Amino acid sequence: MAKIIKIGNSQGIRIPKPIITLANLEDQELDFVVLDSGLLITPEKKVRIGWDNNCEHELTAKWEWSKS
Repeated sequence: MAKIIKIGNSQGIRIPKPIITLANLEDQELDFVVLDSGLLITPEKKVRIGWDNNCEHELTAKWEWSKS
């Protein structure tokens, strides 16, 4: 069971090592999503190299409709 603990003026979550191992969260930066029923913790999904939104070579398609 994870526990909320005081860390300075903030609070943190202490997650047992077996849970971290089972969830493959070791040495990962985490994303948090607040849900109605609680908190979802997942590893941060990183963009593959060259796949970011600032790519200079964006693919575009031009659609032409023919009247047949």
